Amino acid sequence: MKEIIVIKIGSSVLMTARNKLDEFRIAHVAKQIFALKEKDVGIVLVISGAVAYGSNFIDISDKDCRLEQAAAGIGQMHITSTFNTIFIQSKLQLAQILLTKDSLKSEEQKKSFNQLISFYIESGFIPFINENDVIDLNSFGGNDHLAAEVTVIIGAKKLLILSTMQGSVHGVGGGRTKQEAIKMLTKRDIEANIVNGKTKDILLHTLL
Repeated sequence: MKEIIVIKIGSSVLMTARNKLDEFRIAHVAKQIFALKEKDVGIVLVISGAVAYGSNFIDISDKDCRLEQAAAGIGQMHITSTFNTIFIQSKLQLAQILLTKDSLKSEEQKKSFNQLISFYIESGFIPFINENDVIDLNSFGGNDHLAAEVTVIIGAKKLLILSTMQGSVHGVGGGRTKQEAIKMLTKRDIEANIVNGKTKDILLHTLL
């Protein structure tokens, strides 16, 4: 079994100041992940930003949960499409998994999820995970918590959170949830770090 690293990418890293997807940044991440795979490192991605990007299409300024759920559906479509197009250019194939808290409630569900992740990684694919905010908004309390839970379930060696620590104005996030996620993993003797996701080659410098 390969060494597995969970990488959570925050919306503050993925989005530009104009609330568009930073395709240059995504391409840079893809190239680093290709290099990590060449070193036989298994990568699992947890991606934020669906609600934030969807706000370009639906006004969610009133914080109406139904509108945020609707925005997430549009944002998720764009994020997945953009990532997949860019990652294919680096000869990487993503496998999307959308989760709610109920998806991982039982031990049987956790076992099945773990087996799926193992299959994808051993087959050379990259699990691409996000909260299913369309069905259950922020059911994990944000993707930092989701990433930590995934890390535990699949027995990953480390969680690396790429962030600028700003969080998203359109959802949960920021320093508090990241520190909570790291604290949870530290109690389980699992390494977890927050790094500046806009630093050049940050994944390679941190993981190799």
